[in-house]
Amino acid sequence: MHEATLPVRARTQSVSTSTDVPWFLKLDHENEVVYETTDRPLLKSGSLTGLVEQLTRHDRLDLTFNETFLITYPTFVSATDLFDALLQRFHVDPPGQLTQSEMQLWTQHKQKAIRLRVVNIMKTWLERFWMEPREEATTDFLRKMHAQIKNSADVMETPTAPQLPRDHQAPGDTPNSNIPKPITPKNMKKLKILDLDPTELARQLTIIEFNHHARIRPNECLSQKWKKRRSNSTEPSTGVNAMILHSNRLANYVGELVLAQDELKKRVSMIKLFVQAADVCRSMNNYATLMSIISGLGQSPVFRLRQTWGLVNPRIRNLLEELRDLMSSEKNWAKYREVLRQASPPCVPFLGIYLTDLTFIDDGIPDLTQSGQINFTKRIKVAEVLQDIQQYQNMPYNLQPVPEIQDFLIRNLRATKDVSDMYDRSLQLEPRMANEEIVVRRGAHTATGSNMSSVIIASMAMR
Repeated sequence: MHEATLPVRARTQSVSTSTDVPWFLKLDHENEVVYETTDRPLLKSGSLTGLVEQLTRHDRLDLTFNETFLITYPTFVSATDLFDALLQRFHVDPPGQLTQSEMQLWTQHKQKAIRLRVVNIMKTWLERFWMEPREEATTDFLRKMHAQIKNSADVMETPTAPQLPRDHQAPGDTPNSNIPKPITPKNMKKLKILDLDPTELARQLTIIEFNHHARIRPNECLSQKWKKRRSNSTEPSTGVNAMILHSNRLANYVGELVLAQDELKKRVSMIKLFVQAADVCRSMNNYATLMSIISGLGQSPVFRLRQTWGLVNPRIRNLLEELRDLMSSEKNWAKYREVLRQASPPCVPFLGIYLTDLTFIDDGIPDLTQSGQINFTKRIKVAEVLQDIQQYQNMPYNLQPVPEIQDFLIRNLRATKDVSDMYDRSLQLEPRMANEEIVVRRGAHTATGSNMSSVIIASMAMR
C-alpha cells in the first residue's frame, strides 16, 4: 500500500491540537510525525525528534506507544543517541516572546510535565527495556549516564529521579508453596530413561525449557540476530540460539532413544513414555517441549518403524495424533494460536512461530518510509510479537527441580546426535519393505505436518 493513500499529518484528540489550547502549549514537532487515517489515529512514522516528543508528551500518556518504542529502539537508534535525545527533551527551551503569565503557564503545564515524563521513561528504560550488550563499553556508558543524571540538579529535583540510577530488576519469583512432590525412581544413582515417570519427565523438561525461554532478551529477537553467529565461537550467541539448540537436541534425543532400543517392546515403551510426557506438557502449557517431542517421534527413521508403531496401544497412537493436530502448521498454526491465546502463565510457547513472524515482518516491511522517516508501523508489529514472548517469562513453574534427573537429561541432550543420520540404524532394526518409500513419504507428510519444530528452527538457526 502506497504511503500517500494512508497517512495524514498528525491529528489527534489531544490538548496539543485543540483550538482552545494556547499555541505555546502545543507540540513542537508535530509536523515530524505521520498518522494513519483511522478512527483511533495510529502513529505510522516519524523523525527521531518527533518520536521522542511523542514518547514524552506533556498533554497525554500513550503506554502502548511508549512500550513499542522502548522494546524496539535498537532497530532505529543507539542507546547513546537515545539518552542524548531524552536529555535534550528534558532541557526543552521555552519559545521566545512569552509574557510573564504565559511563561508561568508554559512552565507549569508543559515544562514540568515533559521533565516528569522524561525521567519516568528513563526509569522504565533502565529497569525493563535495557538491551545493550554486557561489555565494558556499555558499563562505562552506564556510569557516565548515571553521573550526568546525578550531577544535574534539574533532573534530580524531578519526582522519582532519585531512584533512576538503580540496578536492573530481575524477574520476580513465585512463592514456593504447594509444590508437587517429585515422582522419583528408586535407584537414582543409575538412572534409566524408562525408569522415569512420564509426569516427572515432563516436569523436569519443563523447568529446563522455561529457564531457556526466560533468558531470551528482546534485543536478541530484533533484526534476525539469531541467524548471525559470533566469529570463532561454538557457543550459542543469544538466548534465542540456546533455545533453538535445546529444541533440536530434544527432538533428536527422543528419536535417538527410540532407535537405541534393540528390543521391539522397549521401543514401544519408549514411544509410550514420550507421548504421555508430551500430553503432560500440554496440560502444563509447555508447548515448546511438546513440539520437540512430537517432532522427534515424527522423524523419518522413527516414523518408518512399522512393526514398532503397530504394537503401540491405539489409545497412545490416537493421543499422539491429537497432539500433532494441535501443533499442526495448517492455516498458519490456527489451532495452536487459539489455544495459546487462551492459556494463562506459567507457559512456555513454541518459539519457532515467533521467529517466523519476526522474519516475515523484518523482510517484508521497510525500516524507513519513502520519505525517509522511521517506519513506526513496522515497530508496532515487532513489538506485538516481542510482548507475546515476554508475557510468559516472569512467572516460573511451581515445580521442584530434581538435580539427579536434570543432570541426567542435560548430559544426554548434549551428547545426542542428529537422528537424520540414523537411517541405517532404523533399517537395521526393521529392514525396508516393499513400497515403503511411498508409505514413508506419505506418512512423513502426515506425521510431520506438525513436525515443523525442526523445519522452522533449522531455518532460523545460525548460518
